[in-house]
Amino acid sequence: MNLQLALLEKAAREERLAHLLLFYGESALHQREVALRLAQILNCSHPTPEGPCQACPSCHKILSGNHPDVLWLKPPKTSLGIEQVLTWQEKVYLKHYEGKYKVSVIEHAESLTLPAANALLKVIEEPPERTVIILSAENAEGILPTILSRAQVVYFPNYSEEVWLEGEEDQLEAVQALELSGKNQNLATAILEHGVSSLQKWVATFRTVVEERDFLKLFLLFPIDKQHASLYLQVMAVQTQEGIQKGIIHPFELLAIGKALDVLRQQVNPRLVIEVLALELFQQGGALCD
Repeated sequence: MNLQLALLEKAAREERLAHLLLFYGESALHQREVALRLAQILNCSHPTPEGPCQACPSCHKILSGNHPDVLWLKPPKTSLGIEQVLTWQEKVYLKHYEGKYKVSVIEHAESLTLPAANALLKVIEEPPERTVIILSAENAEGILPTILSRAQVVYFPNYSEEVWLEGEEDQLEAVQALELSGKNQNLATAILEHGVSSLQKWVATFRTVVEERDFLKLFLLFPIDKQHASLYLQVMAVQTQEGIQKGIIHPFELLAIGKALDVLRQQVNPRLVIEVLALELFQQGGALCD
């Protein structure tokens, strides 16, 4: 454990933890583990000098995701909207059920819309008693500056590849996910949650559609939601970069995929984004070099 994390745990044991923490970096898994441990330290019934006991009902509930005072907020699609934040806000201001502290973990905090970030800011400025909010993000620059300035910031570097793989049950699938992600552990985790085989099937079908310039086959790719569309496009971008380096894919494909991702983040219909991308690649002569 590095010094910064050791100091966080010490502050939690002494009940001096900042009410707003920002975890950022390329290891979402490590951020989640530390957030869980801090929630346990703050609410453990029988803490030890080394940390939470891991045996009391509170520790078990937190680890299983069933503790009523430990809240997790994740974007349902590609962004966290004001509706989700307002629903969370109501829960935050309720009385504590059984824990000493309410702990809220907001994942992918960089995906907060501006109205959602402003709603969150109101809670940060007037936090309820014994409440800790942990924002988890890949990129700190994506956080609203007025929120960033109020947070204790903690950077999480990547795990080593060996340590990351140790945390996954299916080692073969985890290796495949890591390769598909271009060694991006956050993206690899998202791929595993979605399913490697279904992702590979979708991407392979899209590439077949483009190579054959068969627009009718696009219907095999739908329905699709924004979260899955974003995941597929990110994997395609990784594959395209690798293909460009090998000289088997036109560079314009990477530009087209990047534009599609940008448009998707602007709340455009994901089906429309995929259809426009396919048509653009048709017009440019397909994905593969001649």
